[in-house]
Amino acid sequence: MRVGRILFACVAVLPFLCAPLHAQINTDRMMSVGRTALYFDDYVLSIQYFNQVINAKPYLAEPYFYRAVAKLSLEDYRGAEQDCNSSIDRNPFVVNSYQVRGLSRVYQDRFEDAINDFRTGLRLDPDNRSLRHNLILCLARSKKYDEAILAADTLLAFSPRYAPAMAMRSDLLWEKGDSIGALEWVNKALEVNRYDADMFHHRGVILARLERYEEAEQDLDRAIYLDPGDAGAYITRAMIRYFRDNINGALNDYDLSIMIDPGNVNGHYNRGNLRAQVGDDNRAIEDFDMVIDSDPSNLMAVFYRGILRDNTGDYAGAEQDLTKVLEEYPQFIEGYQIRAEVREKMGNRRGAEQDALVVMQDQNRRFNNAMGYTDDSDKDQDDERGTRQSSDKNVRNYRKIIVDENLENSTGFSSEYRGKVQNRNVEVQYIEPYRLTYFKDNSQEVSTVHGSKVVDELSASGCFMTEVLLENHDVQLEQRQIDRLFADIGIRTQNLSDNSGNTDCLLLARALDFALLQDFTNAESDLDKAVMVNQDNWAVWFCRAQVRARSIQVKRAEQDMDLSHGSSGVRENAADPGYQFVIRDLSRSIDLEPSFAFAYYNRGTFYAMANDLHAALMDFDKAIELDETLAEAWYNRGLVLVLLNRMDDAFRDLSRAGELGIYSAYNIMKRFSKSE
Repeated sequence: MRVGRILFACVAVLPFLCAPLHAQINTDRMMSVGRTALYFDDYVLSIQYFNQVINAKPYLAEPYFYRAVAKLSLEDYRGAEQDCNSSIDRNPFVVNSYQVRGLSRVYQDRFEDAINDFRTGLRLDPDNRSLRHNLILCLARSKKYDEAILAADTLLAFSPRYAPAMAMRSDLLWEKGDSIGALEWVNKALEVNRYDADMFHHRGVILARLERYEEAEQDLDRAIYLDPGDAGAYITRAMIRYFRDNINGALNDYDLSIMIDPGNVNGHYNRGNLRAQVGDDNRAIEDFDMVIDSDPSNLMAVFYRGILRDNTGDYAGAEQDLTKVLEEYPQFIEGYQIRAEVREKMGNRRGAEQDALVVMQDQNRRFNNAMGYTDDSDKDQDDERGTRQSSDKNVRNYRKIIVDENLENSTGFSSEYRGKVQNRNVEVQYIEPYRLTYFKDNSQEVSTVHGSKVVDELSASGCFMTEVLLENHDVQLEQRQIDRLFADIGIRTQNLSDNSGNTDCLLLARALDFALLQDFTNAESDLDKAVMVNQDNWAVWFCRAQVRARSIQVKRAEQDMDLSHGSSGVRENAADPGYQFVIRDLSRSIDLEPSFAFAYYNRGTFYAMANDLHAALMDFDKAIELDETLAEAWYNRGLVLVLLNRMDDAFRDLSRAGELGIYSAYNIMKRFSKSE
């Protein structure tokens, strides 16, 4: 993503935002807000804050480093590397600068340079586990297996119970042809942690490579039981079930994986393939539609869809698909054979005869060398139960299942590089409370747009720069949105200085702008003033609860965000006493607007986070009474009921949440039903 430069309005209350007034910029404050934006994945916004610090104090290393982290997250790997260079030039003793520069070089396939960075970082901090982890992976990618094994042994000497190092050692031994040693080391990893879903997945992959499919499936069953939200585990088990001739079981796994990860192209291709094999042509076409929409150049999917369209009577669509493939591969004889039949059905006798002539003239010829066929290609074509890698572009292999890369390669679960800023634990957790915003996130499970009479009235008040919405997912702001928020802050500030009246409304609007720009300190200050002006505005209390909750979330994540101390720390999950103030504000909002379901949902969620489960239950009951379509309330109430050991009621709620679009609820039900 190309990052443009924000044009900040120079207003009296915001002198620190004005680029010419470098001396007046509170760089500590700007760094703090930038780090907060980084934590909430607002990468473009965080870059703007770090730009201001760099403009004011270009001799500081820290803003270059954090800007590099943001660019790395935006996949601007060259820009990240350049910023790390600047950071290292100013302070060559910050370990994580080498970590991030090494990662940026990894993603540019410059493994030798990355190895040098990780080794430099280790000279400064020999105990840094993330650096050693990444060094092993880079050595493996460079096929320096002996060095990688030595590095893994060194890491295990520092951290003898670090299971990922055992898994990487297992991979390396597999690469060297030692399957017994590979299995031995993954077994050691499972001895360290019998509840590690990734490790069961990893061992299942090894067993599948050894064609011990029954044992492999058992391991994948265990991995899915421990982590039912891992789409990759379902994909791997689907392949294993396919090898065991369990087509229905494989289809079920592809259904589950796609439910979790709807954008998985290989999952859709394989499910479409299997659906076609069992005669479910129409739904197979739907899968191939998704594959082609995602990658129009996928001619295997186009060809397969053409055949299925022929089967279902869509001859015009079939001819279109087949023609597209033949234009790219004019020597694909099977394509002419099928198109001749399609054209015959369409009544296009001349076209059919032309295709039949091509077939007759070339029936003894194979695809040319550019197509990459061998003398065994006819045999391969007839093997509909064969597999292929995703990189295989041989159109004649269109019927073959795309094999899970884990089953072919030695870079299983342990291939993830460590040290990214936004590492978060994957666990069963409550869905986030709702917040006021202008921006909708359309990438999440629940596609329903929630309506609220009181929010509609708030939007119609004329207070805000645009329509106010309810959202409970973080939305990465685009440059135009950032510019618009800063411009609106300038307008509200001018209106306040002019004493134009409607002060609480102006303060609320500016507070919302600040909150969306991750500046919670200024947002809370404006809301405090708004409360003093008018204590009877429900939205002020609701918004202040939202801002206070976000501030608490940032404070609890300070250890994660302190990159100078590496990424091996564990976030404290204890209930934060600050939630009592959030709950108090929401209670006041409810008193003023008792019909607002989302305030009850939010308060219930914070009660649940504070382990006051019975109070949470009462609020979720009320939220659902007011809005039966509020899927998140059903989901969170289901989790509370699980903790209260009311399993029948919990499964009812989770089932309802699934019906309303939170598909991960089904996996949670499966997980807890097995643990009863």
